[in-house]
Amino acid sequence: MRKNIDYVKKLPVSPGVYIMKDGENKVIYIGKANSLRGRVSQYFREQESPKNRLLMKNFWDLDYITTGNEIEALVLESNLIKEHRPRYNVKLRDDKNYPFIRITNDIFPRICISRRRFRDGAQYFGPYPGSKSVRAMIKMASSLGIRRCKKKLPCPPCLNYHIKQCAAPCLGNITKEEYHEIINNVTTFLKGKHDQLIQSLNAEMDRLSQIQDYEKAARIRDQINALLELSEKQRVNIPGRKEQDIIAYAVKGSSGSVQVFHVDEGILKGRETFSLDTGGSEEKEILASFVKQYYQDAKPPEEIIIPVEIIDESISLWLSGKGSKVKTPKTKVEKGLLDLAMENAGMLLKQEILSQSPGANEELSILKDALSLPILPSLIEAFDISNISGTNATGSLVSFENGVPDKKNYRRFKIKTVEGADDYAMIGEVVGRAYSRRIKEGKRMPDLILIDGGKGQLNAAHDAISRLGLKLNIAGIAKEFEYIFIPDMESPVILPRDSPGLKLLQRIRDEAHRFALAYHRKLRGKKLSESLLDSIQGIGARKKQALLKYFRSVDELRKADVTEIKKVPGITGKDAENIQKFLR
Repeated sequence: MRKNIDYVKKLPVSPGVYIMKDGENKVIYIGKANSLRGRVSQYFREQESPKNRLLMKNFWDLDYITTGNEIEALVLESNLIKEHRPRYNVKLRDDKNYPFIRITNDIFPRICISRRRFRDGAQYFGPYPGSKSVRAMIKMASSLGIRRCKKKLPCPPCLNYHIKQCAAPCLGNITKEEYHEIINNVTTFLKGKHDQLIQSLNAEMDRLSQIQDYEKAARIRDQINALLELSEKQRVNIPGRKEQDIIAYAVKGSSGSVQVFHVDEGILKGRETFSLDTGGSEEKEILASFVKQYYQDAKPPEEIIIPVEIIDESISLWLSGKGSKVKTPKTKVEKGLLDLAMENAGMLLKQEILSQSPGANEELSILKDALSLPILPSLIEAFDISNISGTNATGSLVSFENGVPDKKNYRRFKIKTVEGADDYAMIGEVVGRAYSRRIKEGKRMPDLILIDGGKGQLNAAHDAISRLGLKLNIAGIAKEFEYIFIPDMESPVILPRDSPGLKLLQRIRDEAHRFALAYHRKLRGKKLSESLLDSIQGIGARKKQALLKYFRSVDELRKADVTEIKKVPGITGKDAENIQKFLR
């Protein structure tokens, strides 16, 4: 160590950031301190932490930057970690620029996604946790009439006009004042004032109806429906109106995963997942480091809920300056959401470890040899059918890449051509539909297709594939003895009960069964709910649809009072009384 304790004694006692380097002048650790001298001198004492012992073994040189206070040091520390990515710091591997919604300052402004905030006179909202939620809001804004195209006006109308996703200022169909009223409505919505906006639009629609300006009233009605749809389709049973992030994590060795749930005005907006290089840090340091780095880019909500308290008070002060508060869960709902986030973080970590472990290749190698496959089956897709006496029959396709679930490629099917309880015909229909679409899309075919069932189901699936002119590797696994059947082979393949290859097939088969059953239960429950509402006097198809859209289920509708039921579009006071009386 070129820098020794004598050098450290000369460091200032002011707040700042210290930068530790190795013999090749490479940054290996960055930290912040309220007193640089006091914090850095601790490294020269006997170290209990294995990470710190290793750090000091490689330490050679030290730089530092003083700041006005510890909050400034915290911000600078996060920026430097992102720039240098030191070996012994906690580092987010998923570092990204978070998207904004941008409304330009043109005469007829347009709406778009931006990854950066520019000083161009445009209005920016965000940053948001992910592009999916941003696209949903931009689609909503388009349904209100805001243009998305970059064309210079006036010009011929584009497709958005024809599908009623633009008010078409290019044609002069709307005045500048009317267009800017739409802009004001959208910006009000983006600022989170959903209820206030819908209430004012309802009042304006009533006023226009009274003066018999039905064309403008209809346009506002469509705007209200678009706003309600965006709000309602994301509604979950979370009381309260606060904006919250729920953060949970899981750690094993040097690997970690973090799950962030985003809740706003009683709406679960979405979730994000992150992988971490922990650098050998303790769990409390991992959580603090994640919070610092994450909220450097993402705007913090009113409340950040974490599993354990962060001891570093400067983080709380820094977040407080941004209008945010960090806390542990206080209510039953908050604890439930945190538990769910913890479970998801644990599953994410297990999947990542599994995909990185040599065990995955071992499982696939066993299957390649046992089933005489020409290549390693890195992509396996499995099918299953779920039905009760042929009613509400559903099918599932699950996808596993290198032994790990690839959920973005899961698919589910309603049985369309088969009547009655004919599992063979159902599996043939589902397999045929799945791969005929795959052919049209020109996407990758699986290395192995797994069918949940014996020879009958296997042959039906094989025939469906052959009719498409495809030659794919396919196998069936029967639950009774866990035998594996292959087309044109009289005897089954029998793997030892403890075979990693068999265990992988069982995991995939069970996941296909779970996915099919979940969809079947959803459809069956929906049908039962709809049948129940059919029995209520005065409730027809449209009102039934509006009720289920608003309350999501009959159970939620049963809990509501008459006042709440009357809020559903199209439901009168008498309807609400009949519904409550019937359900209770």
